[in-house]
Amino acid sequence: MEERGDSNMPQSDIMQGFGLTPGQRSVDNQIAILTSWDIVQQTIEQLDFHVSYFAEGRLKNTEMYRSTNYVVQFDSTHPQLINVPIYVIPLNNRQCKIRIEAEEGGSTYVYKGDNKSGSVGPINFEETVNYNEKIKTPWGHFIIAPKNTGTNSNIEQYFVFNHPRSLAGQYKSRLRAQLPNEGSSIIRVSITGKNNNKNLVFLNKLAEVFISNNLKQKNLIATNTIDFISQQLVVIADTLQLTGSELSQFRTDNRIQSVSAKAEYLFNGMQEIEQKLTELEIKRSYYLYLQEYFSSDLREEHVLAPAMYEMENTILSEQIKAIMELNSQRLSITGSYGEELNYVNKDLVNKIEIACQTLLETLTSQIKVIDDNKLRLLADKEKNEQELYGLPETERRLLGIERKFELSNEVYTFLLRKQSEAQIQKASNTPDHQILESARYAGQVSPNKAGNQKKALLLGLIIPLAFLALRQLLNNKIIDIDDIERITQLPIVGNIIHNTNEESNVVNHHPKSVVTETFRRVRTRIEFMNRGIKSPIIGVSSSMPGEGKTFCALNMAAAFALSGKKTALLGFDMRKPGLNKIFDSKDKLGISNFLIDQASYSNILMNSGQDNLTIVPSGNIPPNPSELISSDKTSELLSKLKEDFDIIIIDTPPMGIVSDPYLLARHTDTLLFLVRQQHTIKNVLSQTIKNMKDEGITNVGILLNDIYAKRNKYGYGYGYGYGYGYGHGYYEE
Repeated sequence: MEERGDSNMPQSDIMQGFGLTPGQRSVDNQIAILTSWDIVQQTIEQLDFHVSYFAEGRLKNTEMYRSTNYVVQFDSTHPQLINVPIYVIPLNNRQCKIRIEAEEGGSTYVYKGDNKSGSVGPINFEETVNYNEKIKTPWGHFIIAPKNTGTNSNIEQYFVFNHPRSLAGQYKSRLRAQLPNEGSSIIRVSITGKNNNKNLVFLNKLAEVFISNNLKQKNLIATNTIDFISQQLVVIADTLQLTGSELSQFRTDNRIQSVSAKAEYLFNGMQEIEQKLTELEIKRSYYLYLQEYFSSDLREEHVLAPAMYEMENTILSEQIKAIMELNSQRLSITGSYGEELNYVNKDLVNKIEIACQTLLETLTSQIKVIDDNKLRLLADKEKNEQELYGLPETERRLLGIERKFELSNEVYTFLLRKQSEAQIQKASNTPDHQILESARYAGQVSPNKAGNQKKALLLGLIIPLAFLALRQLLNNKIIDIDDIERITQLPIVGNIIHNTNEESNVVNHHPKSVVTETFRRVRTRIEFMNRGIKSPIIGVSSSMPGEGKTFCALNMAAAFALSGKKTALLGFDMRKPGLNKIFDSKDKLGISNFLIDQASYSNILMNSGQDNLTIVPSGNIPPNPSELISSDKTSELLSKLKEDFDIIIIDTPPMGIVSDPYLLARHTDTLLFLVRQQHTIKNVLSQTIKNMKDEGITNVGILLNDIYAKRNKYGYGYGYGYGYGYGHGYYEE
């Protein structure tokens, strides 16, 4: 498309051509107008895009434009169901079946009139209808008109009513307009979409609507100018008719045709003054017209096109042209659907209001100047009239009538000439643009198969590598023994395989399982570490909750009991006792009761249901577990247990959370420190081991828990959620 505005036309003289202002003819502004909502929506309204036709396939549905064997003719005054597929199943040459399934209902739209939208409930419609027979329902009035007699029952077809504004939004988002190169006046317009025929039709109609609107705006300015001149002609014509009749009647009555030279001289002066007064009056009338025009409220879509009358005041001309240019820019970016203007448009509206106020002030001052000139001319007129009083009355009256007649005739002739010029110019108006090339198919834009294959191959290599590298960099959990050896030199006493059984005491219920075998190996290593110690005390702890301390302590105790040793398992985690849940000993007497002298030693011993294994539950949860553990009663309890049992295992709280396990570690002969795969945090483990070293805790062995034999993935099902607060209390997660 080429912009072909005449840049050589002098803009100061609008009467020489009713073209648009330079701002309106700017290429950038024309691109904005070409791709604006108004132009796109007008284009859609003039096309047959309100109904879309589709053929349903196995993988995708294909839109068929002007290639279906039927056409939908609908009543634009009745609501139509939009955005819901309406299936058309041909039965024979005379009938077809209509099927609609909309479980959630849908919306309706009236294409003509006030365009009110509504909604309908769920629709389950199926009916056999004749071709060319009107289908009347609350949500649609339409006719299925066949284009040919052939039917194709193998391909299921359907059509959809589209919302015009939604359709305009889709096309506007896909529309592109740009300059081929800098400084060019040619605009290249393109659109992407799946249906090439539909895109070609849209682009051609878009160019047609754009050029038509351009010519309409130019003609609107010319029409307003002609109307203004015509209004002035009506007034002057009435005056000319009255003065002509008066002159003819006066000459007839007084039989006089000429006056003396003196009288003629005086009356010529009077005529010149009257002519100037008339010109001032016309100019004043035009200024008043401009005041009224630019004082009125402008609608959002209003096009500023005032009548342009020839005037000598270039300042006013420039101000009017500036306002028209700003208004053109405002219209080019006005939003659709009657929405509020965006912030750019609001800025333009403010500029237009300021420019209009400046113009109105200029017009007021110019009207005042005209009024002052009129007073001066009237004074001159009065002076001439006094001189004429000496002339014969009849001659003086004749000159007055002739003067008025000639003046009216001259003004009338002038306006007729200007009207003719305006009409000729309007008839010769042509659009500022023309179509250089019709729309044509430019080839497939997307998808780029070759490029996509290369990208897929590249991404297939990069993404896994990046994932592995990122996973390694971001991982802060213990994965294998190597991670432990990088943190500490403490010995690793064994590995516990991930348990898939439901029972907590795996050793007792599944003595031949792989998990039980791993506990047997750990038992052997612990016996070696405690050789020569009678009734060793073994503590089980970790750096953080959820690492399986209670599970490992229970099964370690079960493994020792299975070997024939009398074993006692102590639930010294009095903040969140895990053994209470396993053995249902929540309301039974336990360690906390013994430590505060509420229970005797024999009352806190509990049968576990396994030979050689005795459970010592935690008892009631105390408010001050650290103080109780540090008391002499703890040493007393452990001494009695060493007399009655061969092995004593203590289930302690996490060392990285509270101080209780450090107090208990002082009573143990060996401390098993648990590290859970894919759960224990490296930094927390390192800090806890440092704290144990600072506390002087020795004879510590690392036990790696919850190892997946086939894959390194955290999946241990035993939770342990600590939520310690301040002071003596704590809260559970």
